Order: sequence, then structure tokens, then C-alpha cells
Amino acid sequence: MQLVRLTKHHGLGNDFLVALVDTEDQARAYDADLARLVCHRTRGVGADGLIVGLRRPDAQHDLRMTLFNADGSRAEISGNGIRCLAQAELSRRGARTADLRIATDAGVRVVTVRATDDPLTVEASVTMGRITERATVPAAPPG
Repeated sequence: MQLVRLTKHHGLGNDFLVALVDTEDQARAYDADLARLVCHRTRGVGADGLIVGLRRPDAQHDLRMTLFNADGSRAEISGNGIRCLAQAELSRRGARTADLRIATDAGVRVVTVRATDDPLTVEASVTMGRITERATVPAAPPG
């Protein structure tokens, strides 16, 4: 098994395990199966989700975010999750203030992070975009 490195972050009642990686190959180690394992509240570390942040600084964005829910399903975005990812990246950089462009399955979002008086806490905000309604398909009846 490949060694994985995770940090745990909390944001307004949600907790996420965050992995920061440099390559697509490293990112592949973090998948739905790993999310179910490490996010389990009694058999794992326990978290609402596993976030993989692929560092790809370029003209378009600073990070690419992949979010797995605790059940292993993939989510487009989480407001608390993206803020936790930004905190993890700034901690890695040894910084406490920045504006990060993060690519998600729901598009690129800018996270504004500012220092607080507590060295372990930052204030992070993100504009999530417009709310859209989508038609859902009802689940098939059992049996």
C-alpha cells in the first residue's frame, strides 16, 4: 500500500481529511475506497469527506479539488470543504493570508483567506455561485 498523508480540518460543523499532492499519479492513491476507510467514524479517522488538492499553479488556478464524501461518492463542491482545502494549502506554504483560485467539479472558485489572532485559525470565504435546480430521477421501488 502506498503511504498517504492527510491533515484534518474543521469548518463550521464539518470536518474533512485533506491530502495535498503534486502529481496525477499521487492523486490516484486517494480514491473512493480510501475515503470510505479513513472517513469512517469508528474504524477510521472519521470525517465528512476526503479532499484531494492537486497543486498545479498556472494561470488558471492554484489547486484542483477532488472531493469524496464519507460514503465514497464524489461531490462537485462543498463550501466548508473548499475553505478547509485553502487552509491546508496555506499551512503548507507557511502563510496565513492569500487569495487562492481552486478548480472544482463545479468550476473555479476564489477562496479569500485572512489571518486571525489565533495562529491555528484563519477566516476563509468563498463565493459559491448561483443556485440552480436540476431535475432528479426518483429511485426505483424496492423489489
